[in-house]
Amino acid sequence: MSVPSTRLPVAGRAEMMRAVKRLVLDDKAAFAGVVALYVAAAGASAALPVMLGEVIDGIGTGWTASRVDLVCAVIAGCVVAQLVLMRTGRRLGYRLGERAAARLRESFIDRVLRLPLGTVERAGTGDLATRTSGDVGAVAELLRKTGPEVAVALIEVVVITAAAFVVSPLLGLLFLVGAPALVLAGRRYVRLASPVFLKERAALSEIAETLTASAAGAQAVAAYRMQDERREAGYGRAAAHMKRLKGIVRLQTWFFPATDLAFLTPAVVVTVVGGLWYMEGWVSVGEVVAVAMLTLRLDGPVFRSMMALSEFQMGGAAMARVEGVHLMPDEERGAASEGAEVRLDDVTFGYGDGPDVLHGLSLHPRRGERLVVVGPSGAGKSTIARLIAGIDRPRTGSVTLGGAAVADVPLEELRRKVILVTQEHYIFTATLRDNLNLASPEADDEQLRRALGMVDARWAADLPDGLDTMLGEEFHELNLAEAQQLALARVILADPDVVILDEATAGIDPGSAGSVEASLAAALHGRTVIAIAHQLQAAEAADRIAVVREGRIAEEGTHEELLAAEGVYAGLWWAWKGVAA
Repeated sequence: MSVPSTRLPVAGRAEMMRAVKRLVLDDKAAFAGVVALYVAAAGASAALPVMLGEVIDGIGTGWTASRVDLVCAVIAGCVVAQLVLMRTGRRLGYRLGERAAARLRESFIDRVLRLPLGTVERAGTGDLATRTSGDVGAVAELLRKTGPEVAVALIEVVVITAAAFVVSPLLGLLFLVGAPALVLAGRRYVRLASPVFLKERAALSEIAETLTASAAGAQAVAAYRMQDERREAGYGRAAAHMKRLKGIVRLQTWFFPATDLAFLTPAVVVTVVGGLWYMEGWVSVGEVVAVAMLTLRLDGPVFRSMMALSEFQMGGAAMARVEGVHLMPDEERGAASEGAEVRLDDVTFGYGDGPDVLHGLSLHPRRGERLVVVGPSGAGKSTIARLIAGIDRPRTGSVTLGGAAVADVPLEELRRKVILVTQEHYIFTATLRDNLNLASPEADDEQLRRALGMVDARWAADLPDGLDTMLGEEFHELNLAEAQQLALARVILADPDVVILDEATAGIDPGSAGSVEASLAAALHGRTVIAIAHQLQAAEAADRIAVVREGRIAEEGTHEELLAAEGVYAGLWWAWKGVAA
């Protein structure tokens, strides 16, 4: 079964600015304090060349040695003050950025978890995974490091420029000679680079999507000998990404030299023209030295600002993709279900703009019944599971739970009543207890052990720290069968009204699968169990079997009834048993 991919939206400039403003205002007191420290540090830095120019002019006008020593001591004090203020500001700024990044991550994850499952699947694992990891990480780096560094640089530029005009308004005008070139180069770079960086991030998502799909479908790729096709797809995505990177490099090949030229020009102009004006008596030598040194002090902040534009573009592109998730509309789910009776009536369904997968299908599982749905591969069995779980909406017809459309029942209520267990089971890096308590936070240790015992998870008793054993790749890693048993134990703890098992025991060896299913059936006695079975050992003990063929219910009945009818099910059964019909 494939679900057409539909990429998640990307936010525009206005949405991005509102998001940044929101992050800043959430911690505005700390932000104001950090800015004040940076301004004070920049003032101390700008005072150095100003006072040095005063010393030069003072010596020429007859200052005493003690006065020169006093001013030099003040200069040394400014150096110390600058270092202390800058260090304190950077430490507080980093903490400010970390808090903002944490709020961004929490907000993003909260929004992702509230997205409709169908939307997440159609977006593709690569797109969402890249936004969750790479894009959020890039924005976090922007908030905690690049952003504060650029803020420091811009404050220094403003303070140093103001100091140049205080020393000499005339020389201050020369100080601004390179400003137009810097502004024009920066604006052109931002205008051209923004779409390039967005395309680069999108190309990175395509690579992740292709690699994820190839890895997840490795067995199918090998079975159908599609290695060359998947390899070419991967190379194609990598080549597209390389093309975007080359576009970024081409932009930087003219931008960086332009920045260097725009910075050096004021230093040369102030020194040469200032020297001529000094000989004319318009300015003093101390003023020329002070403004020339201020010009040179622009090197650091201007260079950092210009170099950071690339990181800002990358971070901005990442922010647009992160904030784009918040643009997804919320699902309108306000229907109230009365009871837990499941009905599919005359359902037609297809994925995206594709053809219909189900054709006028009707299925009425009875309360407390164990219904097994079987049929050839591609017949629409898993699609039925998705519809009952409320992941997708039918094109026509209705899928209801307690009389309400399943896709309109609020997710919190729906998940209390209906649980879908598939072959994909997620083990979080946490203790076994925490992994189980996800399904039932109030369950005590005895209930957790009982649930594990009901699914024959004997391995849990052999764990070194019992329920306190850490699970995950870096700790104790579960194999597929163990992960499936953990997922089934969660089902028992969640205690839903309806359980949908879509090949939930496929990874457990055939010898144990039967006992696990029997234990699970006993544990879920009295609840509606709808089992999607690709292997038929689960069908024999079912209360009723529904056979799906080409998107329609072809047969219904018990195992014995369907074998006696010698229809589709009988053919599947004898083929599975390896016996000629």
